[in-house]
Amino acid sequence: MSKKIITSLVFIVCVYLSGALTAVAADVYSLEGRIISAEDREPVEFATVRLNTLDWAVTDSDGKFRFPKLPSGKYQYEVAYLGFETAKGEFEIKNNISDMTIRLSPSSLALKEVVVTAREGKMGSSSLIGQSAIQHLQAKSVEDMLQLLPGAVTKNPDLTNAGQASIREIDAGENSNNSLGTAVVVDGSPLSNDANMQVFSTARSGSNSSVQTNTMNDQTTSGRGVDLRQISPDNIESIEVVRGIPSVEYGNLTSGAVIINTKAGATPWEVLVKADPNSKLLSFGKGLRLGGNNGSVNFAVDYTKSNADRRKTYLGYDRLTANVSYSKMFFQSSNPLSFNFRGTYYRNISDTKSDEAMLKGEYFKNEDQGVRLAVNGMWRLNNKVVSNLNYSASLQYAHQQDIYNKSVGSGVVPYSHSYLPGEMQVSFLPGSYMCHYVLDGKPINVFAQLKANRMFIFPKGTVNFKLGIDYTLSANKGGGMVYDHDFPPIQGDGQSVRPRSYESLPSMHTLSAFVENHTEYSIGTTVLSIQPGVRVSRLMIDKAQALRGDINAVDPRVNVSYKFLTADNNHVFDNLSLVGGYGLATKMPTMAYLYPTPAYFDFVSYNSYAGADNPRNLAVMTTFVVPNTANHNLKPACSKKFEIGLNGRVGRVLGSITFFKENIDNEYGFQSVPISAGYNRYVIPQADMVSSTIPSYIDGALHYTMADGTVKKAPAYFQREVRSYSMPANVYETDKHGIEYTFNFGKIKPLSTDLIIDGAWFWIKRRSTGNGFNSSRVVTDVDPASGITNYNTYLAVMPAGSGSVRSRVNTNFRFVTHIPAIRLILSTTLQVVWQESVRNIYEDADGNPLYRAATSSYGKPMLEVLPVGYYDKEMNYFNWNPSGVERPEELVTRYSNPDYFTRQDYPVTCMLNFKLTKEIKKYVQISMIANNFLKFSKVYRQNKIGGYKELYSPMYFGAEIKAKF
Repeated sequence: MSKKIITSLVFIVCVYLSGALTAVAADVYSLEGRIISAEDREPVEFATVRLNTLDWAVTDSDGKFRFPKLPSGKYQYEVAYLGFETAKGEFEIKNNISDMTIRLSPSSLALKEVVVTAREGKMGSSSLIGQSAIQHLQAKSVEDMLQLLPGAVTKNPDLTNAGQASIREIDAGENSNNSLGTAVVVDGSPLSNDANMQVFSTARSGSNSSVQTNTMNDQTTSGRGVDLRQISPDNIESIEVVRGIPSVEYGNLTSGAVIINTKAGATPWEVLVKADPNSKLLSFGKGLRLGGNNGSVNFAVDYTKSNADRRKTYLGYDRLTANVSYSKMFFQSSNPLSFNFRGTYYRNISDTKSDEAMLKGEYFKNEDQGVRLAVNGMWRLNNKVVSNLNYSASLQYAHQQDIYNKSVGSGVVPYSHSYLPGEMQVSFLPGSYMCHYVLDGKPINVFAQLKANRMFIFPKGTVNFKLGIDYTLSANKGGGMVYDHDFPPIQGDGQSVRPRSYESLPSMHTLSAFVENHTEYSIGTTVLSIQPGVRVSRLMIDKAQALRGDINAVDPRVNVSYKFLTADNNHVFDNLSLVGGYGLATKMPTMAYLYPTPAYFDFVSYNSYAGADNPRNLAVMTTFVVPNTANHNLKPACSKKFEIGLNGRVGRVLGSITFFKENIDNEYGFQSVPISAGYNRYVIPQADMVSSTIPSYIDGALHYTMADGTVKKAPAYFQREVRSYSMPANVYETDKHGIEYTFNFGKIKPLSTDLIIDGAWFWIKRRSTGNGFNSSRVVTDVDPASGITNYNTYLAVMPAGSGSVRSRVNTNFRFVTHIPAIRLILSTTLQVVWQESVRNIYEDADGNPLYRAATSSYGKPMLEVLPVGYYDKEMNYFNWNPSGVERPEELVTRYSNPDYFTRQDYPVTCMLNFKLTKEIKKYVQISMIANNFLKFSKVYRQNKIGGYKELYSPMYFGAEIKAKF
């Protein structure tokens, strides 16, 4: 382990222990209280009581809780339990308190306040989405819930494509690295996609699951983020989306984090039915106490069926999820230890059955089923070294299959299935056949984390030290690409593929440690909060296969908040705070990038086919192999984030506004690598080519037998080809900045309506950092003896720098009407996109354009980008000089549209969305949703960059009904 990491780890431990062992003594008191239901005054068992978000207790069967040792001072409390609204408040302890009572109100639309939008977190840019907001949104996946974030725009639910988390993004489909860099954490354990290897061949087609364009590529998330469809939205209690700088306890990310808490504890029976024109969903669940101190069990099951379009029922998606949880509290009266176990089974099936555009027998199918087992909990020790000990561990196992039945063939051709390089006799493939191949993956992910904190309370504030360590294992035990050698998925000479088992790949091991300090200090009537921390990580990989050593990362992060105007020092502002932060975050490469597939090239050396079972049939091919296409220079992706903003209250207006700047370097992708391959071409002289000539391959050479029995050796002509394969590489960089804002203007009492305005300005520049290639083949001559055409092959090296600049300014005006007397809440959202534009770029690192004006052969204006150099077919490199190559115009990148790099602006758009939720007593809840219900529609012609764009989401209607009993 490097000296840098060892030094960091020693520093982490020393900082933690120095804080723990130098605590200042303070007066200590006890606090006892009771949690009851505000509806019937019955005690609430297993409710969690938190003080300053650090110390905690759990209520017993009588609703009682106890904190035996609390230093004197002011405390903020938060009480939460499934099915009840969270209660918050503040108190000061100067002596023992034995009769504190807190009332919890059951979640209901009859309450005076119900929050159905995302709330902003106190420190750092984060959005909190509670149970009421989730229900009102009527989401079908976690991806739908992200529409509540500032800057997000309406997207209709679509389960037929993989669900991806994107944060601070305009076009999520343009950048898979955004979702790859978003950590998804469920009940304390991250979901991992690092062992997903569902790719056809990285050397041939990158991260695609098929060499052809079809809907199954939309289901594959290898090299991307976790597929959010595997998480049932109806089993979620709350979500926190960290858009800015996360705590150092969260690692292996660049974009942010989606932190999900699922339901646990006693609940009534719930049955939910959802429907829209393209999908149907049924779910049910129940939570019950086991009596005495035996804990509680909660389970839920849901089934969803969806089609891409009512007119395309052959494009289908089915989801089945089942969740069970068990919770129990040990040592409740002394040092409580919470234990939570959760088990999840999911099965996602996407298939494309035969339709008119497919041949008989063709179909594509993607199946992903898996099991997650997780435990987590907390142990309140309250000794001199440790206040609380938190633990979490999880095991994920999935069986992923991409199944293809497709017609292949354009005539009888030779085919090699050799794994070794060299020349050999091969067999022929049928003229056409049905190929059945499977990408079989069995990813396994193990995670374990242990963290401890020590809290100190002083007269002027609090100090909380957090120290932790976590370990992650990722492996894949699947069969990989599986198919019959006699019926391969592709045919012909050129770049080919071979079956490869994933079991042969080594595992990935990541070990991380982190320390963080959260200090709050009162300065007069103001409060300073600072949260610095550092995370160190080491990814341990197989050097022989990854062609590089272990990868180390050090991520320092800090969040700061200064609350300088409160109700105590002025009469206008309350809790007005200046907030900011800076931090680094690192995303390690996945298995698909570390252990890519080998590259195979098959060249025809001789091909003679005269019909079935003809003795003149013979094929010889030469195989060229790149056994390891890994990149020894592959680096981890790293983001640098800075943000500053204000949040607080002015009168009845509660708001926040944040400016952010992000730079993400070394984003992942694939880069073409040129190779030069030589092989022999055999030609039987024309004079000997008669019907009785029988070719044969003997001792590594082509021979042929004449009618009189004479055996001759065929002449060989050496050929050289320049080809390329795809190699994992750091090929993109992204710069972002913008402003996010949220303002709640409070209730308009005559209308019982709250006005909430949120939105953002995003500016995103994404640029390639890897070179591309253009190639050309120029005929030099035709050999008179063999008839073989000879070529000069040139491979032009194009400069890095292609990409785009996107910007968007949008505002959502949310009118939320809540009438508690009739248990009704409805929200109308006016979405306005004030400005949106896109500009294609091709520029160097300093922003200078690399294209220039030119004129086509027809005399029309155009643009072109010149190569920086070129290779000949012997792989000799030369700086670009058009006089040194034949037909240089074929190596220049040209754009016939002279406005291709001109900014494309879009018109202002407005759209209205509507949601309604109605409770019928306590037992039935009916909800409806209508997006773009005025049916605005416009296909905009992009007069600068070409093509068309749909400016509005299609009209969408849906409804759901939920019953409790």
